[in-house]
Parts: sequence; C-alpha cells; structure tokens
Amino acid sequence: MAMAVTTKHQISHQQHTSSPAHTFVAKPPPPPLGLASFHHHNHKTTATFPPPPPPEYDEERRALDGIVAALRLAAAAAAFVGVSLVASCRHGDWMEFARYPEYRYLLGASVVGCVFSAAQATRSFRRIRRRGGGGGGRLLLDFAGDQVVAYLLITAASAALPITMRMRSAVVNIFTDAMVSAIGLALVAFAALALSAMLNGFRIAAAARPY
Repeated sequence: MAMAVTTKHQISHQQHTSSPAHTFVAKPPPPPLGLASFHHHNHKTTATFPPPPPPEYDEERRALDGIVAALRLAAAAAAFVGVSLVASCRHGDWMEFARYPEYRYLLGASVVGCVFSAAQATRSFRRIRRRGGGGGGRLLLDFAGDQVVAYLLITAASAALPITMRMRSAVVNIFTDAMVSAIGLALVAFAALALSAMLNGFRIAAAARPY
C-alpha cells in the first residue's frame, strides 16, 4: 500500500515538474543593431523603376511631332490666306462680305483656325528643338483643340458654299472667285487639322502602351 502511494506521489511530482509552465526554452540572441538597421533601411528604400523606352520609341515620337507641326503650319498658312481673301471682298453693294452671315462665319472660323494653328505649330517646333516630350494631358488638349477648330472650319465652308454657288450661277467675278478660293483654303486647313487630330490620337495610344 505504501509503495502504491509512493508511486502515485512520484508520478504526480514528475508530471508537475515536466509541465509546459516550468519548461525553460532558450531564445536565440538578437541580431547586431547595425546589421538589423541596415536590412531595415534597405527594405524601406528599395524601389523598382520602369525600364527606359527603347530608341525606336523616341525616334517614332520625334517623327510624329514633326509631322504634326508641319500639318499645323500648313493649316495656319491656308487659314491666313483665306482670311485675307474674305476680308478683301469689300467692293460695295452686293459684293460686300459683311452683308452675308455665311461669309462672316467663314471669316471668323478662318481667324480662329489661323491663330490656333500658328500657336500650336510654334509650340511644336519649340518642343522639337528642345527634344522634349509632352504628357498625356497636353496630348489630350491638343487632340481636342484640333477637333474643335477643324469642326469650325468645315461647318463654315459648308455654310458658305451653297450661297457662293448660287452667285456664280448668275455672275462670275472677282468677288465670287475670292470666296471660292477662301472656301477651298478653309477645307485645306480642315484636312490638315483633322489629320493632326488623328496623329494626336495615335500618340495618346502610343504614350499609354508599355515599352
């Protein structure tokens, strides 16, 4: 009986001393302070940068910039000559451009087209000279501006063409000849700006694509 009690007491004592609460686990020593701060610093400052664009992309962008600048210069020149022709039609009586709202609209649209195209061509040539590129916001503004001015030119030419054809069916003189030429130049400026808008849309898509 005493042996049984002793055995139970020893077993309970062994279970009590081997419980997890009394088990001692040695912890590894902390890393050196300098090494830990070095790894922490590298972890925080490590950054990934996109690869630079290939040379083909830069050459393509410069070529498109040059084409757009030339188109805007052509539109400015055509619109300027058109403004001169319409403004010179002041021959009195029915040969006075101010008597017709269609010709006043044609003159206003040609002035807007000339000023806008000249300003944009100047900016484009300066950017090419600096070898600089434009951001997506600037390309969007150029794209929208080309479309708005091109719309003004095509609507002005469309409004002035029917009345000019009716005049030429009755008489052909310096007034109707000047108006036909001004309408044709407005169409040329429209075509140049429309093509410039198309190329700007292509440049927006090219700027958004990965290299």
